[in-house]
Amino acid sequence: MKVYEPKNIRNIALVGHAGSGKTSIAEAMLFHAGSISRRGTVEDNNTVSDFNELEHEKSSSVFSSIMFAEYNNTKINIIDTPGYDDYIGEMIAPMHVCDTAVVVVNSVNGLEVGTENGMTYAAKSNKPTIFLLNKLDIEQSKFDSVVEDIKAQVGNSATIFQYPLNAGAGFNTVIDILSMKAVKYTGSTEPEILDLPATEVERVETLRNELIESIAESDEDLMNQYFEEGSLTDEQIAKGLKKALIAREIMPIFCVCSKNFIGFKYVMDFIVKEVPTPSEMPVAVEEGSIKVDSDPSAKVSLFFFKMVSDPRLGDMTFFKVMSGKLHSGIDLVNADRGSSERIGQVFVINGKKRDEVSEMLAGDIGSTVKLKSTNVNDTLHEKNFNVTFQKIEYPNPKVRTAVVPKTKGEEEKVGMGLHALHAEDPTIVIEHSQELRQTIVFAQGELHLGVIKWRLENRYKVEAVFIEPRVPYRETIQKKAQGSYRHKKQSGGAGQFAEVHMMVEPWYENLPNPDGMSVRGKDLYDLDWGGKLEFVNCIVGGVIDQRFMPAILKGVMEKMQEGPLTGSYVRDIRVAIYDGKMHPVDSNEAAFKTAGMMVFKDNFTQASPKILEPIYDIEVKVPEDYVGDVMSDLPSRRGVILGIDSEGKYQKIKARMPLAEVDKYSQALRSMTQARATFTSAFSEYQAVPPNVQIELMEAYKKQQSDDE
Repeated sequence: MKVYEPKNIRNIALVGHAGSGKTSIAEAMLFHAGSISRRGTVEDNNTVSDFNELEHEKSSSVFSSIMFAEYNNTKINIIDTPGYDDYIGEMIAPMHVCDTAVVVVNSVNGLEVGTENGMTYAAKSNKPTIFLLNKLDIEQSKFDSVVEDIKAQVGNSATIFQYPLNAGAGFNTVIDILSMKAVKYTGSTEPEILDLPATEVERVETLRNELIESIAESDEDLMNQYFEEGSLTDEQIAKGLKKALIAREIMPIFCVCSKNFIGFKYVMDFIVKEVPTPSEMPVAVEEGSIKVDSDPSAKVSLFFFKMVSDPRLGDMTFFKVMSGKLHSGIDLVNADRGSSERIGQVFVINGKKRDEVSEMLAGDIGSTVKLKSTNVNDTLHEKNFNVTFQKIEYPNPKVRTAVVPKTKGEEEKVGMGLHALHAEDPTIVIEHSQELRQTIVFAQGELHLGVIKWRLENRYKVEAVFIEPRVPYRETIQKKAQGSYRHKKQSGGAGQFAEVHMMVEPWYENLPNPDGMSVRGKDLYDLDWGGKLEFVNCIVGGVIDQRFMPAILKGVMEKMQEGPLTGSYVRDIRVAIYDGKMHPVDSNEAAFKTAGMMVFKDNFTQASPKILEPIYDIEVKVPEDYVGDVMSDLPSRRGVILGIDSEGKYQKIKARMPLAEVDKYSQALRSMTQARATFTSAFSEYQAVPPNVQIELMEAYKKQQSDDE
């Protein structure tokens, strides 16, 4: 294929909720451009973008898919993204490298979670945005109310460029505002252009005047021209429109019907004429990096946004050429690691099909194979061209599970598979928790976990079992306690002897010295697992040699790593050593370590111990229809509702919930709201568990210890 200059490249990401028709729209675009001779369907599993076996099973996009159409001497790179919130990483990454967001809206259901996600990330990354209202052939479609909802979200920047004349069954005619014509689709490639029906003239004139006024407002010269002449020329409209589009001052709304192939000539002509080229969009670099433009004459730099390991494609990494002219065999430097990489073959991608090209210019999107150490979010550049591009920011995980191999002995195989999946999808986070003694997988939702399990079994040929993850509880005390422990052991020759008197109490800031005790020294330790330990030496008269104090501290610290109640970490304790005994021959560090550990354990259990659990702040974004159900459900999960705010037709419920309940919330919320709500969570603090929960946890720990024995 030919090599395209930046001025002849357009990069668009199709975003929107699952079922809005993004995959069918991509298919229609490719067909209109002549890239394919026949349109496939999701139902028949023969579309260009949904080619993965898992996507065929689900009849829905799971992974982002890269395609391109050559149309009117322009290469349009199209990335079809999945719509479910669980797969949000596959939407965010393409949005990072595309220059324009094309938001596909189901005109029956209106704005849904996936649609809102696309709009949110377009706004966050300041991308020009186009709306395609799809499925206008369905009787329940509601163009006007959906437009109002869009305007409620993004303001009056959302601008009608087209509206349906006869939405519903039999839909075939669109009113185009700029041309002031009716466009009738009769099944042929070229639509029939008709004069406006008399009933529509007034509405179209009003909308066109509003549109031209919005275009004029984006440019001072155009505004002056508009006031002087009362209108703008077609050339002035085109110039002002692109500027307003880039500034997000205009977000066009078009009508399409992917099922009946309606509207695509106008949409694709608009993309070629008005959507910004890579050269017209700013290139985001990390702070301190040199600035670059999408300039083919500059040195080569690449940004990697996607990796995939697939039987059809092999191991591939996808990139955007940020500057320069890329060709196979070039040696580049990894800005993040300092290592060198040689780019072998360079490919353009159309779904599962890849074609090798000799070179690729700035602004284009492609892929390569067999890189040594380059991952998602990495920058490669030529020597002495020290640029680092802004990284993709992924959301925090929403759910977690523990993973064990179904077959004993395959732990390493499971681990390797999980880390390979993390490299491909950074929204998957893997933790080998020493504290919980589990491998924990963090993901975006239950559907996401299902994909992880499927890929482990089908790509990495290892069966994994997901089990309930343990909760990182903490233990502490609520009152003061003191006591002593004598460790005495005789087994021929030198024995072991140590006696330690200890007081324990809750630690807090500015805690005064222990009453009635002489303080010789004290140390405050920041514990690796959070919280504090204050260790106070109150020994007088040399009853315990100073050299044994570190051993006592070590015994205390070891017990704090396996608390008496549940085996969880202990935190926020003050320990004071105020008396004891030693033997001139039998006392040693091991004896004092044991004595310190045992007296700490005894005192801890007498100091009104309590179990703390991690509490998370959560924010639930839910349609108004389901607010009552969600609000009623939260208290049953020990959730505390903090407040509620409105955002369009959604409500944002702010609450706090224990991690033990957050783990189960994703699936419950999905069922409760028919997958129309989403939530985010972030750790807040540790709080004491209710008394009944503490009893249950302690009994479960005792049973576990008994079973282990």
